[in-house]
Amino acid sequence: MILNDKINDLLSCDPFKLSFSQKKEKLIDIIKLQIQHHMKNCKAYKIWYDENSYFSPKNISNFNEIPFIPSSVFKYMDLKSYGGGKSKTIRSSGSSTNLRSKINIDVSTSINQRKSLSKLLAHILGKSRKTFYVIDAEPSSKSYSSEINARVAGMQGYMIAAKSVKYLLIKKGEKLILNKKVFSNLASDNDSVIIGYTFMIWKHLIDNQSINDVKKKSNNDYRLIHFGGWKKLSNLRISKKHFTKAVINRLNIKSTNIFDIYGFTEQLGTIYPSNGFGDCKVSAFSQVIVRDVNTLKVLPDGESGFLQFISPLPLSYPGFSLINDDLGKISKRITGKFGQEELEFEVFPRLNKAVSRGCGDTLPENYYI
Repeated sequence: MILNDKINDLLSCDPFKLSFSQKKEKLIDIIKLQIQHHMKNCKAYKIWYDENSYFSPKNISNFNEIPFIPSSVFKYMDLKSYGGGKSKTIRSSGSSTNLRSKINIDVSTSINQRKSLSKLLAHILGKSRKTFYVIDAEPSSKSYSSEINARVAGMQGYMIAAKSVKYLLIKKGEKLILNKKVFSNLASDNDSVIIGYTFMIWKHLIDNQSINDVKKKSNNDYRLIHFGGWKKLSNLRISKKHFTKAVINRLNIKSTNIFDIYGFTEQLGTIYPSNGFGDCKVSAFSQVIVRDVNTLKVLPDGESGFLQFISPLPLSYPGFSLINDDLGKISKRITGKFGQEELEFEVFPRLNKAVSRGCGDTLPENYYI
């Protein structure tokens, strides 16, 4: 399969050293084939593409010419681009509307996601596997059904970099509480990673006065990975800067060892890590574009708008080019010493109820599949 061969070729490259000219050539070639693949295998996508009169995929030469669909479409439609075979369904964590995206993952897409995530995690953590301390309770066997909830699915993906996994929370009645005995092991386990959802870390490690006696002391070369959960923290008026400072002070950890991971269920395996107080980094495995909230035209760097995400990974559903309701801006774009584009973006807090229409509601009607 030519498409999969080209994806494998891209994923074999260093995610942060590939020159921009090579990245652009490889990624756009993949996206051209992606469009053809999904038009052939997903009837709804083909109807949408034809009705919008997009030109032939072979004529695409720049990232800003790649058509996109709103990520919210997966809340309303069951889209897939494969016939039979083994597959699983991933659901997002939901929203204020209680609608959750439904993403169909086949074997090929799952392999692509694992390869991408493995390379990106190796960049953050190094190539050697480490002990992972998970800020959650150990899942029961009932959690592993064909429809895995997004919290467990998102967490499990990162375990490919773990040599062993320890869970820092235990269930006591209906509550989750910190297992102090397991947490105290961090003091003697330098080659380790604390990992969990941002709000869970805040609740159980940072805003937890009972851990003063067992926090990490002088040997502090371990790392912390966190993702999601910013909506709950923003409701508490806790910013990323406030959170990062609190983590440094409470856990005695270097700011350079704190990684905030941006990503979303509709493009699993494609992640954008930020380091310490920095912004989200774009690798060679993806591209990010900022578009005007009214016209959807591409904006200059530094101006805020909707974020469009381009990923080569999805084969089983048409999720390779999505625009979501997060607002952000390009905060850095320079050329590195290997000719690579060092691209970073900042994500702003989610649209509040006063502007409750997400990007899917702002798009013209013919953008819906």
